[in-house]
Amino acid sequence: MSLPCIELAETPSTEAFLANPKDKSLVQPALDLLKNSKGIVKIYYGLQSEERKHFYLYNAIADCSHLIAPPAVWERLQDHENLQADAHCLKVMAGAPDPIHIQPTAEPYKVLGAPATELALITAKPGVSQTTIGEKTNELVAIANALPAEWGVISAVWGPIVEKDDAIAMIIG
Repeated sequence: MSLPCIELAETPSTEAFLANPKDKSLVQPALDLLKNSKGIVKIYYGLQSEERKHFYLYNAIADCSHLIAPPAVWERLQDHENLQADAHCLKVMAGAPDPIHIQPTAEPYKVLGAPATELALITAKPGVSQTTIGEKTNELVAIANALPAEWGVISAVWGPIVEKDDAIAMIIG
């Protein structure tokens, strides 16, 4: 089985979600839309820890009228692009997030299912190739994955960002 495409969408959070981020009814309409989309594999979402102002979604497009965009994992990027073009989806998206798509180099489900995740977007300096930053990031991911379990790292993955030739993403959970 091939590796999925990870979509990451981020938008400002609504006041309702900020007040009660564990209230699944606030995100359920978006989750239902995503779950019924061709090619969706898994959905993960949450609130930014540091500023508590942004909602993150790994793997899919969120309902958009009252919440923030969630992330989704797609079997193929084309499946996601087909959903974005769907008229029904366009009716529920109020202010589209600017998602990125990550092609992970390893299975991402363990890291995305972690209680907390850290996302790093790494852009190459002029003259440095995406291949070079990928090699260095692969070394960091290998170190993180070799840490003792009691240190709290569950998993780490990285992959190129589809929309940016000079950037990669690293996720540690």
